Amino acid sequence: MIVPVKGAPAGVPAEVACPIPGGDGGQRGLPAACGRFFTGPGLPGFLLAATGLYELFLAAVMLVPDAAGAFGAFAREFKVWCFSYDPRTGGMAWAAVWIMFLEPVFIASLVVALWRRAVGELLSPAGLRAHWRAVLTGLATAALTIGGMFLVGGAGAADQLVPPFPGERIRTAIEPPDFSFGDQEGNSFRLEDARGRVVLMTGIYAYCSTSCPEILREIQALQATLPEEVRARLTVVALSLSPEYDSDILRQRIAEGYDQEYPHFRYLNGEPEPVHDVLTRLGFSRVKDSRTGVITHTNLFILVDAQGRIAYRLSLDARLRPWLREAVLALAGEASRG
Repeated sequence: MIVPVKGAPAGVPAEVACPIPGGDGGQRGLPAACGRFFTGPGLPGFLLAATGLYELFLAAVMLVPDAAGAFGAFAREFKVWCFSYDPRTGGMAWAAVWIMFLEPVFIASLVVALWRRAVGELLSPAGLRAHWRAVLTGLATAALTIGGMFLVGGAGAADQLVPPFPGERIRTAIEPPDFSFGDQEGNSFRLEDARGRVVLMTGIYAYCSTSCPEILREIQALQATLPEEVRARLTVVALSLSPEYDSDILRQRIAEGYDQEYPHFRYLNGEPEPVHDVLTRLGFSRVKDSRTGVITHTNLFILVDAQGRIAYRLSLDARLRPWLREAVLALAGEASRG
């Protein structure tokens, strides 16, 4: 029921109002502008302006280079957290990207469907002038939201928010698959051979030019921070992700190129079928492009304790670098007490 409002703004019909129940059992009305906002072009103008600016923000996040100052750093962290972005390879979860981009489009489509006449009025210069406050409020709301995200998730914020290493809370005791493969020096290796030591396993291939060099540099960085007695108890095992092509010579060159000393670093390979079977059982997912030969794969570190059980599984992520070091130190301490 429309109830006339006393004292309605000049020039606005008093019978256009937003009645709400009064505390005295009667009816009292909000200003006529309230009704016009919700039933006219005001609300759709607000929503379209807010969703439009947010869509532009998402496009900027996707297009800005990682090295483009503070916003580039923020965009990189936004993509890492929201889209599982890997700065080393440029890969990300594209399904999540499309979902986030389509959400504002869905809202805008719904607005157009429900307020067709009002949106049509907004498209005229006179209608836009009449409702510029609603449009400006929508833009301001979206801008404040984006600004808040930037302040919270700006450059370096992600590193500061990394929690302490959870230790035993994420530890496992999984028996790894048994295998015997040859290393880059032509000697066979089994995990049983490293019993009493800490084993760091990963997966790489010689022709990889994206994440594999990052994996090896991460291992170098880890080794450089470890005390000598811990390094002496650590064996790094790299399983070939391309057993058909990783020859002994290629594997030797990779080890030498990254200053990895034998036998503390073993780059293993063998017959393709058993190697692929072990990789799959360890959780190294991989997809090979038959045209280019490029292998898209999981960037994974598996830590095996002195008893030969898988204790931790960590990903290649600079923010989790302290976790990798803490895990190695904890397992090495166990091994020394042995």
